[in-house]
Amino acid sequence: MNFYFPDKRALCMAENATHTLHNLLTLRGALVRDPHVWSKYLTESINRYASRTDVLFASHHWPTWDTERITAFLSVQRDLYGYLHDQTLRAMNKGSVGIEIAEDIDLPPAIETAWHTHGYYGSVSHNVKAIYQRYMGWFNGNPANLWEHPPVASAKRHVEFMGGAKEVIAKARRSYDEGDFRWVAQVLNYVIFADPDNAEAKALQADTLEQLGYGSENGTWRNFFLMGAYELRNGGIGTPLSTASPDIAGALTVDQSSTPSR
Repeated sequence: MNFYFPDKRALCMAENATHTLHNLLTLRGALVRDPHVWSKYLTESINRYASRTDVLFASHHWPTWDTERITAFLSVQRDLYGYLHDQTLRAMNKGSVGIEIAEDIDLPPAIETAWHTHGYYGSVSHNVKAIYQRYMGWFNGNPANLWEHPPVASAKRHVEFMGGAKEVIAKARRSYDEGDFRWVAQVLNYVIFADPDNAEAKALQADTLEQLGYGSENGTWRNFFLMGAYELRNGGIGTPLSTASPDIAGALTVDQSSTPSR
C-alpha cells in the first residue's frame, strides 16, 4: 500500500518502487506478481503524486529527493517492469519458453544504465521465468517434458547413462576448471540425488555453489548458493522453530528480554 502525506509533500511507495529490481516471484515460493499491473500503478502514482512530492521513500530503502528526480526514478522503475512483461510475452508468442527467454533478454540502455534497476534483490532471469509461469504454467509444450521421472529416479537414470558417478565427477572437475559452474552444479545434482552419501560429489558441488554465490550480483541468489554450499559441507540446518536465538537475546536489554510477549 502506498501512502501520500500532503502536508509533508512525501510519498511512501512501500516496496513498489525501490532502489533495485524487485522479485515478481519470491524464491521461497508464492503467487506470481503481475508486472503489467505493477507498471500500470507506477504510472498512476506518477500522475497522481509526482508533481506534488518533494521526497519519496520506501519500506526498506533510502529516500529520493526533488520532484524532477522522483518523477524520473518512478518512470524508469515503471519502464523496467513493463519492459520485462512485454518482451517476455513477445518472445513467448514467437515460440520461446521461459528458460530460453531468460537467457536471451537484455534490458535496453535507458533502463540498464540506471543502477536502481539492477538485480541486487530480484533478477531478470528469475522474473522472466516468473512471467512465463504466470501465463503458461510449468509445461513448456514439449511432450517429452509432460511426464518426466521425479528427481531421485531421474538422477539415477542420468548417472547410469553418463557412465556412473565416478565418470560424471571426473568430467565435472574438468568443467569446474573451465569455469562452467552452472553445468557442474547441474550434473553433480544428479549424482547427489542418486547417491546422497557421495562425499566427493558433495564436496565439489559445495565448491561450485560457492563460486556461483561469489559471482552473483543478486543477494537472494547468493544466499541460496552459499547456504547450499554450507549444508553440503555441514548437513541441513533444519527449520528454525524459535526466534529466541543467542544473537537476538544478546541484542536485547534486560528489561526487553524479561518483558512477557503479548
